[in-house]
Order: sequence, then C-alpha cells, then structure tokens
Amino acid sequence: MKKFGLLFAFAALLTSCIFDSDDAGVSSWLSDHGMPDSYKVHVFDIENIKPSSVEVGYDTAPRLIDSAEFYLGKSAGVTYDMYMDIAFSADTTFIKNLKASDSSRTMMNFFWYKKLYANKNFPKGSFPLEENMSVQVSWKLDFSEKKKFLDSLSKVSDSVWLESLSDWEPDGSGEAVFEISKGKNDSVAFMNLPAELTEKLKDLTYAAHLQLKLSAPSAERLYCFFGNESSTYTPRFGYVVYADSIDYLNPAPPPYRAANVLVYDEAECETCLHGGTRDSLVISIPSEQILPAIQKFYEEYPLDNKGNGYDVRQTVVLAQLTMARDDAASNNVSEFGLPIQVVVGSYVDSADTEVRRMESYRLNKERILEDGHQNLIFHEGDSLSLQVTGGLRELVNLEKDSLKIVVKMGYPFLQEKDSTYADYISNGDTNYVFMGQFDHGRYDFAKSLENPMTLKLWMSSKRKEEN
Repeated sequence: MKKFGLLFAFAALLTSCIFDSDDAGVSSWLSDHGMPDSYKVHVFDIENIKPSSVEVGYDTAPRLIDSAEFYLGKSAGVTYDMYMDIAFSADTTFIKNLKASDSSRTMMNFFWYKKLYANKNFPKGSFPLEENMSVQVSWKLDFSEKKKFLDSLSKVSDSVWLESLSDWEPDGSGEAVFEISKGKNDSVAFMNLPAELTEKLKDLTYAAHLQLKLSAPSAERLYCFFGNESSTYTPRFGYVVYADSIDYLNPAPPPYRAANVLVYDEAECETCLHGGTRDSLVISIPSEQILPAIQKFYEEYPLDNKGNGYDVRQTVVLAQLTMARDDAASNNVSEFGLPIQVVVGSYVDSADTEVRRMESYRLNKERILEDGHQNLIFHEGDSLSLQVTGGLRELVNLEKDSLKIVVKMGYPFLQEKDSTYADYISNGDTNYVFMGQFDHGRYDFAKSLENPMTLKLWMSSKRKEEN
C-alpha cells in the first residue's frame, strides 16, 4: 500500500453542539447511543488526505422499466437503448386489419405524462416536443402454431428476459424516423416502423413473439417518455395500423414488458459519474493516514492489548470528508441547471462479509441557511463535503486497514438553503426539496481526487479521565 505524508491541523477542544445551534444535538446523540451526555466531544482536522485507489463502476445490466418513465437517445456520454417484449395472436383486430391492405403499415406511439409536465417543479423544456431523430430499429420475431406458445412466453421471468438482452442477436433491422410533434394535448410522438417488419408480421397465422430494440446513438440529447396517464401499465406502447382510406385502426396490445440498456462511452471520462444511472465511484483511503493522527491528538494514548499504539476506545460522532470541486470543468454537464446532491455509503463488515451501507445525513442548520447544503455539486462555492460517519466509526473501532466509501449522484435540489432533507407540508402546501426526476448530466471527480482532501472528526472519548 502506498504511503502518504501527513499534515495535521487540530482545533481546540469543543463541548458545544456540532450539528445545530445549541447543545441538544450532541447530548441527544450520545444518549441515543447509550453514552452519558457529559462526555466531551473533541473536534479536529486531518489534512492532506489522499486516496490509495479510485474505481468507477459502470453498471450496464439491463433495467426493467417498471415505473412511469423510460429513455431513448444519448446524454453526457451514455446512450440509452430500449427493448420491448410483445406477444399477440392472429385473431386480433390488429393483425386482421394489417393483412387487409397491401398499403397498410405499422406505427408505434409514445406518450408523455401530461400531469408531470404541468408540474411547476419539472422543467418543461428538458425534453423538447418538436424535434425529429433517426432511430435504428432491430427485431427478433418468432411464430408458432402451438396453442400453449403464448402461455409459455408469459412464464418467462423478468430476470431471465433481462439476462437474454446481454447477447441479443436480431433477425432483422432497419431505419426509422422518430417524429416528435405536438399532436393532441402535446402528448403523443410517433414512429413508422420499417416496411420489412410490417411484411413479416403479415405472415402470422397463429401466434407471434416480437422483441423490438430501439437505438438512437446519433441523437443530440436524451428523450424521456412516460406512460399514458389512463393506463395501469406504464409505460404504454402500441402499434397503430394504417390501411388505404382508414386513418386509425385498433392498436395491438401493449408490450408485456420493456427495458432500458445503457452503453457508456468510457473513454470520454474515466472519473465521471452520471446522473440517473447506477454508476458508482469507490474511493479507498488508507487507515495510516487517519489512526496515527488520532493517536497524536490524544498524546498520552493508552495502548490496547494488540500493542500497536492505537486506542480504539473512541466513538466517532460525526466524520466529514471535504474535497475540492470545479463545476465548470469541461466534462461536467447539467441539463436542468440545478444543484445535485451527492450521496455516499461506506463499506462495513457484517457477519464476516463486507457490505455497503448508505450514510445518514446530519444537518448543520446554521451553515445550510447561510451557504446551503454542503453535499451538492453545481452549487455555489468550490468544495464538496461528504459525511462518512459510519465508515469512520468502524475504521476506529475495528482498526481496519482502510476507509472505503462509494459516491453516487442523487436527485437535483430545488431548495438548497432549506434546512431540511425531505419534502414537507407548510401552510397546507407541499414544499419540494428534491426534484422527482434525475438530471442525466455528468460530473468529473478528477480534481476532487487529485487535490488533497480534509477529514474533520467529531469524537467522543470513552476514557474515564475525560469525564
């Protein structure tokens, strides 16, 4: 393990509240954890903290669309492809009308959730309603004459279907134009499917299983669509058949299920996180940068029975890791222009297994009211502070080799100087603290990781001489 030099800056002994404006914060915390609230809390900084390793994990596993939204297009170096699983039989009105005319063709409709776009907290211009884009359509089509064919498809689990998308090989493909227009109530977009696929569907005699893949790698932005607000299945899709003088015929049943698959342009940024995805940035900091500093602070430091000079009889009340940030760096992209929360978890031991546990966030109300929450990017100031209390507490108590944390981009913040961390009711109205939609932007943590960081510790001593 690589060793780093240490520079320590220690603050004076403090017994006042570390979270709010009075002593209640420390007293209640100590009491909740079974310690007398008369224990003194020591506060000090450990400077020049540097990680020993950094790793970005890109989770490319297909994700089932089981909410009211799905994505198509490209944003901040990530392409979003969409897959649909559809089954239908030859005796449907859809297939009968499709076969009725040589000029019939198939179309796919997409819907916006109008109520969401009317919400004042959702940027109406985030996904434009009047643009066209080229879409690559690929398909797999299986026919069967067996009566139990459709029943057998319904028994395929979601997890098995999602796994099959990893090595998906199409039977055919073609180009289509995704036409986004205002339509009725600004709610519908449509796309004519390739004629070759339409002709294939006309060969249906009993039952068909169709899997569609839509991809728009050349799109200039990411498009978000929503289920039809009157549908119990979201998102809602359907084929529409055009034939001769008939403008609109009955749609096919909606897909049985749908999924998004993400493709990362990893070469674009090796230390970037993307909003609305499942990427994670794992940072490891050697304990040799932390434990000796605690020992130096306490000076006469009782030895434990391991004889290594570290006294583990301390409780970490709060730990905060502060790093530099540069929101204006070229790799940083914010679609909505709002501050974005950064959430953090720590790797801890549980039943002889290392698990990731998300950190609790404690409020410093006075600081928030003046400067805003400290765990935000695309925000005023040039630093980012992450609370890593659980990870530091375990590091000290178990004398672990390193502090290992995971960092992710969370929701955009609507009220960064509101000293709460959840939506709440005030005077009968709901005050929204978080936006209900992820910002599909990107943030590069290279500067944060290259520059020395500062770890601030609030520690309550369990030694008798401190009481």
